[in-house]
Amino acid sequence: MKKLFAIIFVTLAVFFMNVAYTGTAEASRVAVVPIQVNDELVERAGDFNGYYWDIMVDKFKYPEYELLDDEKVAAVIPEEGLKSYDQATLKDLCEKTDSEIVVAMRLDEIKEKPINFRREPSLEIFMKGEYASYNRLTGKYYHKKLYYRDEIEEVLTLKNDWQQMVFASELKRYINRTLKLK
Repeated sequence: MKKLFAIIFVTLAVFFMNVAYTGTAEASRVAVVPIQVNDELVERAGDFNGYYWDIMVDKFKYPEYELLDDEKVAAVIPEEGLKSYDQATLKDLCEKTDSEIVVAMRLDEIKEKPINFRREPSLEIFMKGEYASYNRLTGKYYHKKLYYRDEIEEVLTLKNDWQQMVFASELKRYINRTLKLK
């Protein structure tokens, strides 16, 4: 009798160790629209494409999110890119790709203008673009125009890439606002 109880106990222990106690949730599907960069006004357009995808892969990691395949997203986007970043366009894109979250960004202009008549040579820096996202789970639409203007000493740009740092910080901030549940 003791052996029977021991076998039943071991069997139940193995069973409960291998069965999840809570239901498993499905990963949210994310459609990332390829970044649109104005090649005439942005000097390093290819670099920003790489920065964009690195941040997207970093922010939308697999257990919680599933990035949709590029071909599936590109198939529903017009060849000239998104003309409008309004809620209706992103909602339509969300339905066509069967995703819960859609993220789109455009980078229009990046300028550096030297300012030499100061104590230290400086750069006036300017970045202009647009970001939009739609979260079907929360019904939240987020749209932000990017206008970044600043002055930095030219010496500080020798060891770091201000364009990449500003782009990354702004994009991460916008994605965090997209993912907020409230």
